[in-house]
Amino acid sequence: MLLKSGAKEYEEAVAIGLSCELAFSDHLNIEEKAALFYNIGTSMDKMEAYQDALIYYKKAIDNYESIEDLSDSELVNNLAMAYNNIGVIHAYTGFFTKRKEAYLRAKKLWEGQSQVNAANLLSLYGNLIRLYRQYGDKTSAGELINSINQNFKIWFDSGAFESKESEFENSKPLNFYLVEKHRLNILYTDLTNDKKAGISHLDSLMNYFNKMDKTDQENYSDYLLNAISSAAAPLVNYDDPNEKLLKKQYLDLGMNESIRLKNRYNQMIFHTQLVSFYLNSADDYDKALVHLDHALEIGRRMDIREFNLLNIFFKKGDVLQKSNRFDQAEKIVYQGFSVLMGDSINNLMEVDLEAFKEKNDIYYINALMEVAKIYKNEFEKEGNLKHARVSFHYYNIAANIFNVYYQKGIYNPWLDQTNKEISEGLVMMHMALGKENHGSLLNTIENNASQHLWKEFEAKYQHYSPVSDSLFLMKSQLSLLADSEFRNDSINSLLEKVQNEIISNNPSFEAFFENRFELANFQKVLSPEIVVLNYAVTASEVFLFLITKDEVSLRSLGRKEEVLQKTLEYYNTLRYIHKDFGDLSKELYSLLIPESLNLDKKVSQIVVLPEDLLNLIPFESLTNPKTNALLLKDYNISYSYSLRIWQLQQVQMKNPNHKGILAVFSPEYDDQVYLDSNTKATQLGAIDGARLESEFIAGRLKGDIYSKAIKSDFLENSQNYSIYHFAMHAKIDETDHSNSALIFQNNESLYYEELYGMEFPADLVVLSACNTGVGKLEKGEGLMSISRALTYSGVRSSVYSLWQVPDSETAEIIMEFYKNLENGMQKSDALAQAKRDFILNNPLRSHPYFWAGFVLNGHMGNLPTSNSFSIPSIVYWILISALLAILSIWFLKSFKRH
Repeated sequence: MLLKSGAKEYEEAVAIGLSCELAFSDHLNIEEKAALFYNIGTSMDKMEAYQDALIYYKKAIDNYESIEDLSDSELVNNLAMAYNNIGVIHAYTGFFTKRKEAYLRAKKLWEGQSQVNAANLLSLYGNLIRLYRQYGDKTSAGELINSINQNFKIWFDSGAFESKESEFENSKPLNFYLVEKHRLNILYTDLTNDKKAGISHLDSLMNYFNKMDKTDQENYSDYLLNAISSAAAPLVNYDDPNEKLLKKQYLDLGMNESIRLKNRYNQMIFHTQLVSFYLNSADDYDKALVHLDHALEIGRRMDIREFNLLNIFFKKGDVLQKSNRFDQAEKIVYQGFSVLMGDSINNLMEVDLEAFKEKNDIYYINALMEVAKIYKNEFEKEGNLKHARVSFHYYNIAANIFNVYYQKGIYNPWLDQTNKEISEGLVMMHMALGKENHGSLLNTIENNASQHLWKEFEAKYQHYSPVSDSLFLMKSQLSLLADSEFRNDSINSLLEKVQNEIISNNPSFEAFFENRFELANFQKVLSPEIVVLNYAVTASEVFLFLITKDEVSLRSLGRKEEVLQKTLEYYNTLRYIHKDFGDLSKELYSLLIPESLNLDKKVSQIVVLPEDLLNLIPFESLTNPKTNALLLKDYNISYSYSLRIWQLQQVQMKNPNHKGILAVFSPEYDDQVYLDSNTKATQLGAIDGARLESEFIAGRLKGDIYSKAIKSDFLENSQNYSIYHFAMHAKIDETDHSNSALIFQNNESLYYEELYGMEFPADLVVLSACNTGVGKLEKGEGLMSISRALTYSGVRSSVYSLWQVPDSETAEIIMEFYKNLENGMQKSDALAQAKRDFILNNPLRSHPYFWAGFVLNGHMGNLPTSNSFSIPSIVYWILISALLAILSIWFLKSFKRH
């Protein structure tokens, strides 16, 4: 199947390949079959018959992976190339998750070879960098760019890019690889907003590009034009006339070069970028529409990606709506969806989630958001509920696709912004339509929020669950069987019994095998005296979900900018002891605390789930403007990072390694000078109340004191106690959370990342140090504080400070807290009562600065007792026997079948 070029040759190659498959398939060995299927797939791919190509690539992969000794470099290369090509196909079809999966498989194979194929690896890295750029993943993209920049000269000088003509294409000129290196760097500078570096790389790229002959320039014009587009992308400060002018010059350059090089596709791209330029720099709708019409004209004549065309249609609809031409905008929306559905549609509600079953790319999400915004804006202008229903429908589809698109790792600012815009549209249209099913809405929002923290917590926490590991393993094995060809009523029945046995220990265990948050299961854990205040800070609004055991309510709190500005002002009045905090305290109470809370006399516990800057303030310090009473007066208050985390934290852990209930770590500083990671000097003064505090606490709870505590004292005992008390200094870096640390004896630092990576199964950690609850605010993740790192490590509950509280006040409140714990109070009750007693006993220090800084996060109940953990029940052993019998039958059936 040697091919040169042209659609006719590829069609002939496919015909020959299919004939060979039909005639000789039974006579070929595995390697020959794999090669045949790979070549057929490649030819179909070149013909743009993508779905057929996927089938044959997958056939080739199945055969390659069934070869027992896959050590031949050519076989590995073909297998990796098949995966890479599948990823490229999914880039065209918009199936993001499969695209990423395929690229990463190819990467593992190529990087595992002893002799690197530099051309293939550079191409693959380029595919992944584009994917990471689209997803906003700076870390992963940075790792690849570093690898390219470190290895490129070695590859180039060794002749790794010099190759003979391959089966399907001519070898590229050497200057192409120099162009590609700089283009990939430009993609990364766009992601990191490094404008200067992007322009510098573009100058180098154009130098190498201009050294190519005209034929090569036309063949590889996409690389130049994409580089110009990416270098121009971060130039968005239109208030700076120089940057605005430079942006326009680059867009004009890109347009002129795409015309010179006869590249119609990129002419369309630069038209769309000029649309954004005229809208964002001058609100010039007329010029924007001119360029949109040019882009649509090109897009209709070319066989471009479906999502490109959709986004152009819907952007034109957006511009028309904003320029008071909604009837025309609506026609454009219908035309766009006719492209998607392959037929004209009569009702926009006909388009449902099924239409996007394998289209979870961000470009489809953007297109849906554009439509939703068109109808949201029109509803806000005219008040027609029909428009609100259409808007809600498309925000809801966008939310569901985002849930698949989001890879459940750490959020980045771009993901956070996209999710916030979707959530805001959903909530606003939900409220406008008077919908009452707030629970369903909350499920959608919670499942699209960052999953990184609770997944880390769950993985470490489950290891110390009082339920036997083998019971969770049994549940996992039965789930696999229930999804297999061997599923039957007996397996389903046994799976239900296993889940019930797990839940019988505690209803909260249900959270361990749910892939999605479900409000109904969350509410099972709530008792009637608990109310949860879940704050949602969206793109421009703040909302509150009030959750009780039986219901959930929703209210809007106002504009994000105003709410967060008042929050920050209030925080500063607290930590700097301003006397005028009272008015702001009352104002924020009216804003953040619902009146209905005071009407329910059953409620005594409030769990606050803050977002954004709301993390900074102690809600117990807010004052009811009608009664002049602190929220603390009537309620015990605790905090958590998310609904899912709080649900998991209600599960009590076991730890058979505990040698004691309490460990106190108390270094002695004696005014030593601490040098942080940036060699900045800080003098660490002695903590006057630390020794008294430590001896008191250890005496009351019969704990162990590690005086002059060094880092290894903690690391060697991090799984030996239930309660850990740190009476020590902390270093908080509000610009880079990885520099934040707890400071042990002799300047030894326990950094954020070290805590994050630990398995630290403590029931309670008390951080009797300054500012351990604050840190850098990461979009979508929250305040990256020491206390947050503790939750990552598996800690069930923590007490930490929101500002630097004086030593004597700290000692008084913390000692009273432990005294209350010893007397059997729940954690939230114990801390709240310690604060009440402090205010009563210290009327001259009633300012919240002295008492409100310490807060409780996580589990708010009682400390564990020695008999809290149950042994496996008789039901457990019956279930084990039943599972063994089922697995035996499954094994015999599998053996006979094969």
